[in-house]
Amino acid sequence: MQNHDDKQLQLSSKEALHLAKWDEVRLEELLASMHGSELGELLLACHKDSERQTLINHIPDELLGDALLELPEGMQEDLLAEFRADEVEDMVEHLDSDDAADILQAVDKEIADEVMDRLEPSERRELEPLMGHDEESAGGLMQAELFKVRDDWPVEKVLQVLRRFGKEIENLNYVYVVDDDDLLVGVLSLHALLFSEPEVIVHDLAQSDFPRALAGQDQEEVARIFDKYDVLALPVVDERGELVGRITADDVIDVIQEEATEDMYRLAALSDEDDLAEAVGVTARRRGIWLAVNLMTAIAASIVISQFEATIAQVVALAVLMPIVASMGGIAGTQTLTVIVRGIALGRVTFSNARRTLIKEVSVGMVSGVTFALVIGTIASLWFPELGIRLGWIIAAAMLINLFAAALAGAMIPLTLQRLKIDPALASGTILTTVTDVVGFFSFLGLATMFLI
Repeated sequence: MQNHDDKQLQLSSKEALHLAKWDEVRLEELLASMHGSELGELLLACHKDSERQTLINHIPDELLGDALLELPEGMQEDLLAEFRADEVEDMVEHLDSDDAADILQAVDKEIADEVMDRLEPSERRELEPLMGHDEESAGGLMQAELFKVRDDWPVEKVLQVLRRFGKEIENLNYVYVVDDDDLLVGVLSLHALLFSEPEVIVHDLAQSDFPRALAGQDQEEVARIFDKYDVLALPVVDERGELVGRITADDVIDVIQEEATEDMYRLAALSDEDDLAEAVGVTARRRGIWLAVNLMTAIAASIVISQFEATIAQVVALAVLMPIVASMGGIAGTQTLTVIVRGIALGRVTFSNARRTLIKEVSVGMVSGVTFALVIGTIASLWFPELGIRLGWIIAAAMLINLFAAALAGAMIPLTLQRLKIDPALASGTILTTVTDVVGFFSFLGLATMFLI
């Protein structure tokens, strides 16, 4: 049986470009047999936009939109800029409404308006509400395709309509029950529908407490609802409670991946727009901003060291051991920081319920501090016997102080930033590095000045 990896191995970007030149019919047959995500990977593997455009010209219209949606946002917009309105129209007609809205939001406004004018009125009515929502909200994720019925219908009638129209809807898992004003009454699973008596009214079967999302709700909150309730699709309502769309699990998987990537990038002081396909100049400019911020914090740590020049000049061993104290504090703080930031992202840690987590992380910091203080104290005493056990006790004390400070800062910094409405993942790492470097250098060199000089 042929799997995903086999297909990719059978048609690399180099082979596809070769076929585009010598055997276009064979290339189009192969591309037509591939999944949209596989086509996206194939386009991403090309080295130049001109090569991607060559392959795009041979991808069937019904797969092209799915392929482009797999690409990084910047690359997607650059490629779509080359499309005419009629080509965009052909593309969106083969997409679900949520994906079609994403494509139209990625092209120039003039092209999008022209495409909307060319669409059938029914298609336009589906897309217009989706275009008005923030891309990272429930409204931006939802699709208009769903199966809804009136709450006074009997099961028999619902099944008749379902057999007639249900096949047009992908990922059909639930029936949405609404009243005469289109307000969501409840949700009915296909399982419950199929095994109910024909004469039963669906209002009596619908699950009225089924979770739902507000159209303006952030996509991260939507992902939490899916995670909490283990549903396959989620109805989306407006402020009145009117059913306006649904979000399917496949879209939420993309959200979870995006949010996790965003948090990971931000902890490393990278923009969430950073990607491998981006131009060198653009990437360097984005990263340069955070490198400049880090330079300022490094200078702050260097200023602390400069206050102890005389001490370091008299005891050269201090210069050898300083990086150990700072590095251990940085690693310990980052461990705590990662746990807290992830807890905040998942909604499990807030400023109001953080006391237990804070106590635990500080306790872990103290245990680690005592353990590694004894280890490094022993190593330092043996490494520099001429300074005796005093150096061992000094670096042990500095290590203990810095690991305690690292654990405390690693927990408090993201919680405080969250309270101030600042993204904890974005700024916590830089602040933490400053704290652990300054505390580590100051405690070590300060104690050395007091007890060695």
